[in-house]
Amino acid sequence: MNDPEAADLTAFDPERDPRHWSHVKNATRFRVAQVILQRNRGRDPLAVVSGWASPILATAATILLLLGAANVLIGRPDPPAASEARRLAYLTEAAVLRGHGPTGAELMAAIHPREAR
Repeated sequence: MNDPEAADLTAFDPERDPRHWSHVKNATRFRVAQVILQRNRGRDPLAVVSGWASPILATAATILLLLGAANVLIGRPDPPAASEARRLAYLTEAAVLRGHGPTGAELMAAIHPREAR
């Protein structure tokens, strides 16, 4: 726009030829409507919902990544040892065979057995 002469924009004046501009406006609206109709054609509800799969999966992966990182940073207690779970299973089996539940002392002995000295 460094040209010292003013640009002649009178050809774009809608007041000059209202019928022509009305025709241009209607033709443009018609073409836009055709494009929108063509885009929406064949897009049943299932296609619309399936289009959401990628963003939802990406969001879920990001959340899991953040939660995993938080879990690593915070830390968590070690899971009970397999031998502890095995002792509790044997105690439960024995209690079922005897017909009554284990006592508190038996439970504590299964959870924290005395170390062999």
